[in-house]
Amino acid sequence: MRKVQLILGLLVVLLTSTVHADELAGEWTLTIDTPRGVQHPTLTVVQVGATYSGSYSGARGVLDIEAIAFDGSQFSFPLVLNMPIGRIEVTYRGKVAGNQMTGQVENARGKVPFSGARSAP
Repeated sequence: MRKVQLILGLLVVLLTSTVHADELAGEWTLTIDTPRGVQHPTLTVVQVGATYSGSYSGARGVLDIEAIAFDGSQFSFPLVLNMPIGRIEVTYRGKVAGNQMTGQVENARGKVPFSGARSAP
């Protein structure tokens, strides 16, 4: 009986940590209300061990994201966007809750809210 309890306990720990660890990984469709209108870029997050990276696909093409910080449910990553007015450095900061995410895109001119929905695991 004790072995069964131990095995069940280990399974619960493994399943809980797997669900938490994979919470950010996947493909996300973002919604951002920008000065140029509502945009719907795709954020793809890949997890390898304890590190996260990915890509960002929007109106200006696909950008690689070398590192995404993820702690608990909070994440952040920098991007450099090539715009008609020049290069703009932005930082995405947000929070994941299941298949939804919310946050802000920050740049030198201020912050813009964004939301996202997981479109694929």
